[in-house]
Amino acid sequence: MDTTNDAIRPTHYAFDEGVIECIDYIDSHCFDFVEGNIIKYVTRYQHKNGTEDLKKARWYLDRLIKRSEEWDAKWANRKKLTYNDILEDDEFERRAGKELDAQSGPTNQS
Repeated sequence: MDTTNDAIRPTHYAFDEGVIECIDYIDSHCFDFVEGNIIKYVTRYQHKNGTEDLKKARWYLDRLIKRSEEWDAKWANRKKLTYNDILEDDEFERRAGKELDAQSGPTNQS
């Protein structure tokens, strides 16, 4: 079967026989849309749109970096909590006391 003009499986996504297709790699690693597009554009740039695909990959990479920085900023304060801070938290003690019995472990064992 000639795949040169195949719209579903074009050669720029699996140009070497026996090599995993880009979409299979993305699926196997559970990458999300943004991460998958970075991989897609970097994988195909030499065989399809050259520099244009690298610029698209960079656009998605910048978006991923921004998302990662926002995530880091959101959780930075929570990372600063020490084990002792958590233990001294009254709300934590109330929740933990209801869920576990220190002598017997979880109360809903079957």
